[in-house]
Amino acid sequence: MGFFLILRNVLRISAVSVVSQIVLFIGKVFITVASAVGGYYYLDIHFGDELNYLMVPTLLIGIAAYAVAEMFNEVFGMAISTILQCFVADEELFEDTEERFAPGSLAGAIDSTQKKYKTKKKVSVESS
Repeated sequence: MGFFLILRNVLRISAVSVVSQIVLFIGKVFITVASAVGGYYYLDIHFGDELNYLMVPTLLIGIAAYAVAEMFNEVFGMAISTILQCFVADEELFEDTEERFAPGSLAGAIDSTQKKYKTKKKVSVESS
C-alpha cells in the first residue's frame, strides 16, 4: 500500500523532498559554521593566552558540530517524510475536506510547492 501511495503522488512527494533537502543542507551548513565560529571566539577570549594554535580545536568543534547537525537533520528529515506520507494518505482516504485530519494551511503549502516544482521542471526541460 505504501509503495503505491508514493507512486500515485510521485510529483508531490518529489517536490517536497527537493525543498526539504535544500533546507536540511542549509541547516547543516549553518549549524556547523556557527558552532565553529562561536567555538573559535570562545577559545580566543578564554584560552587565547594558553593556546598556541586555535585552528585544531576549532576544527574538532566543527567536526563535532557537523556530526550533531547530521543526526538532528536526519531525524527532522524523517519527520518531514512521515508527515508528508500521512498527509497524502489522509488526502486519499477522505475525499471530503471536512473529514480530513490535515489542516488547510498544510494542504496549501504542499500544493504551492508542487506548482513551483512543476514550473521549474518545465523551464529546465524547455531550456535543454
